[in-house]
Amino acid sequence: MSEATNEVTQREMIRIISQFRKQGFKGNYINFQHVVDEGATYFVVMGDENNCNQGLFKIDLLSGEIAFQYMLDKNHAVSN
Repeated sequence: MSEATNEVTQREMIRIISQFRKQGFKGNYINFQHVVDEGATYFVVMGDENNCNQGLFKIDLLSGEIAFQYMLDKNHAVSN
């Protein structure tokens, strides 16, 4: 599978950020990745505005569902 299949377009990023904001999420959007085999599903890494905590979320743009996955630390990091 090529890296290009995981890329997220600018339009998709805007839709993702819009959905997070509608549901009251605040923070810095650090990374976006398309979940290849799940249609309109994406992983998003968000950082807390007040400290260095980062969390991984999964969002389905069709349903609007956002699910927290886990906190990122030295054992759970997202590659750039």
